Amino acid sequence: MDITIIEEGNTINAVFDGRLDTVAAQQITETVEPLLQNAGRTIILDCEKMPFISSSGLRIFLKIRKEVEAKGGNMQLRKVCPEVRQVFKMTKLEDVFDIIE
Repeated sequence: MDITIIEEGNTINAVFDGRLDTVAAQQITETVEPLLQNAGRTIILDCEKMPFISSSGLRIFLKIRKEVEAKGGNMQLRKVCPEVRQVFKMTKLEDVFDIIE
């Protein structure tokens, strides 16, 4: 799992590339720290290259969302593939996140 973080004005884009499984979730904890530190801004999680998300990955997304909500920011998930979208649907998290096609 690779994450590329790109700052553009008041927006931070995080591009997820690879499977966000349990092992990857443990490894990216430090990588997502800039997202948590800048949670008062607009955070976009680009999931186009992320074919899988585990419950550990969902926890990371929920942690980011919680911090964004606490700091008055905005968070969007973009380009979520059908398989990952199904995970959000099955876990009843589809309505919790702002998922943009």
